[in-house]
Amino acid sequence: MLHKIMAFMAEFHMIGPEDRVIAGVSGGADSVCLFYLLLALKEQIPFDFSVVHVDHGIRRDAGEDAAYVRRLCQEHDVAFTLIEEDVPAYAAAHRLGEEEAGRYLRYQAFAQVNARVYDGGAKIAVAHNKNDRAETVLFQLFRGSGLHGMCGIKPVQGNVIRPLLCVTREEIEAYLAERGILYRTDSTNAEDGHARNRIRHHILSYAEQEVCQGSTEHISRTADMLTQAAAYLDAQTEEAYQMCVTEEARPACVTISADAFARLHPYLQGSLLHRCFGKLAPAAKDVTSAHVKSVCALFEKQVGRVLTLPYGMTAERTYQGVLLGYKTGLGKKEACEDTPVFLEGESGEVCFGGRIFRFRVFSCEKNTDILQTIPKNICKKWFDYDRIKKPIAVRYRKTGDELAINAAGGTKSLKKYMIDEKIPSKERHRIPLVVEEDHVLWVTGYRISEAYKVTADTKRIIEIYMSGGKEDG
Repeated sequence: MLHKIMAFMAEFHMIGPEDRVIAGVSGGADSVCLFYLLLALKEQIPFDFSVVHVDHGIRRDAGEDAAYVRRLCQEHDVAFTLIEEDVPAYAAAHRLGEEEAGRYLRYQAFAQVNARVYDGGAKIAVAHNKNDRAETVLFQLFRGSGLHGMCGIKPVQGNVIRPLLCVTREEIEAYLAERGILYRTDSTNAEDGHARNRIRHHILSYAEQEVCQGSTEHISRTADMLTQAAAYLDAQTEEAYQMCVTEEARPACVTISADAFARLHPYLQGSLLHRCFGKLAPAAKDVTSAHVKSVCALFEKQVGRVLTLPYGMTAERTYQGVLLGYKTGLGKKEACEDTPVFLEGESGEVCFGGRIFRFRVFSCEKNTDILQTIPKNICKKWFDYDRIKKPIAVRYRKTGDELAINAAGGTKSLKKYMIDEKIPSKERHRIPLVVEEDHVLWVTGYRISEAYKVTADTKRIIEIYMSGGKEDG
């Protein structure tokens, strides 16, 4: 197996002479295998190698994992660094799941050690394997990811290398068993609390046993092909960018030619817009397919129409095409899209005011604990779907809007509510509202109507989740 991994590392030029490498070692089978692989590789290639272990502050026995990795490093004369984090507290403070928070803090720990010890010049080796890649591909598929997400985990990404991505978890465990190498087992890996664990225990394992043996290998191979396709389409997108887009440095904005844009394949149109968003806001994770569709539709509208987008960006229809920039950069009075958007059907997503509103309707008749599970997240709200008789829309405020403020049916005008809540007057017209005609279901970022609240008698719920603004962090 080591020969297979080393050939894989050579193919992707992961480690060369005099490189400096930080390995993330948790003590589990994968990372212990990575540790012994790097030891073996050091006998052939001279490079500097140290270990970072992150204690996430979740399990009581986590200290035993750290002690095991420390002993392993001492036995083989490898530098060891322990980083302790409180992942649950960080997750709660930043409104993240513990899995996402843990991933962020791990890579932050690697970056800190890299900066302190190696002046930022080290590579980060992590122990993802083929199973991890297959699980990621399925996870992204279920989430409706685009092509790049479907590529799964990459062998090399920036300064992060993944030497074990060419082998399965079963191969790794067999390798350690043959050599009598011990490793720690994380008890949380057997739980179904995280979506990835459920995919691992129930979906991928079922596919291997009941659908097609070798499913993990096949998914990984497909991810390789998708990676090549993504690289090709990236090159085509870059050509389209050069053909369609004119950049302006001050203010930072781009103009997309309507004529040239119309000649592109629909896929390249969307890809080009993502490229433009990335040019203006490199960390634009909240720009989604709904925003792309909205900007595509803007090419068919009259000159002067403006859309608001995340990160303070705007899109304006001009005589030449569409101008993407920032509110301060357009040299105009701040504009907004006044046309309401409707939540049609029983699931989907819409774009309004630079935010995405995702919604779904589900039954809760057999759930006796429904009142205990109502989300407290400021960006996710539940409403009694059967109390809503007319189309639900998202829009800005208008004269006549009112809000039910108590269970007895008492109402208050939206204007008076905003005054009572001391919402600054300059912000009131920029707050998206979820409404049924003049009745406000949700003043986003603030409260929902008492008239639509979920009760013990509720049979169907509509869940609405807003992302892309300050309210969701």
